[in-house]
Amino acid sequence: MAFCKLLLTVLVLLHNSGGLLGNEVRSSIIGAEDAKKESWPWMVHLNMTSKDSKLEKWGCGGTVVAKQWVLTSAQCVANYDHLRSFVVVGAYQLQKAAHRYMGIANIVQYQHLGNSNKNDIALIKLKKPITFSKDVAPVALPDKDDTFGPSSECWITGWGEVGNGVPLKAPETLQQLKISIISQSTCKERLPQIASNTLCTNDSKGRGACKGDYGGPLVCRKGGKLVQVGVMSSGGCGPKDGPGVCTEVAKYLTFINDYIHRPGKAPAEM
Repeated sequence: MAFCKLLLTVLVLLHNSGGLLGNEVRSSIIGAEDAKKESWPWMVHLNMTSKDSKLEKWGCGGTVVAKQWVLTSAQCVANYDHLRSFVVVGAYQLQKAAHRYMGIANIVQYQHLGNSNKNDIALIKLKKPITFSKDVAPVALPDKDDTFGPSSECWITGWGEVGNGVPLKAPETLQQLKISIISQSTCKERLPQIASNTLCTNDSKGRGACKGDYGGPLVCRKGGKLVQVGVMSSGGCGPKDGPGVCTEVAKYLTFINDYIHRPGKAPAEM
């Protein structure tokens, strides 16, 4: 047990310093601002390493949805090595100590990831349950009939670069950006092949998510609380990249709830 903890600590340090072999993909929300500590307690950072000989590293976002489950993008967990990959829970500044570094038990994808961001959603089962606190708590999910649009008050959050080729400076503080949902018809004018069950976001100043933020949440205000409306999937990385695309969480509630409320052992990886 002591050796496993030591090994995981070494992996954390190597990930944060870029010390593992292979290429690393690190980027995040463009034009955002520092988030306030404990304002997004469901936010997690995925430190992923490929299972092939290249040992490529990449970072993604995710959200705590239950004591042992994290919601993210399917593309974030493709071809990963479960021994070298882990989830950072309770993180605020990536170069400082987080609440906990959690091992991955397995991954459940909704279906095979298709074209045009179709079904870009997955669940991560952690090896151990999370202890909730003021800085670690599950995100609320929408109801199946909820609708959100241009008048909704929404945000995205993530870590990494603050512009194309501009890394987020130490200590890598969680970034937040208030952003608007655009109509599906407007999105299709820019992205004709956009998949169903997706939402699009846009910002008048060209700000948005980028590689490294995918898997993270689009949250919107519903009454007096915030709910996770989308899982960031692609786009939005500057004004030339078009709208940001998110998987619409309300369309996958049965999938999510069937797993996070299922008793017993974790399901076989899909």
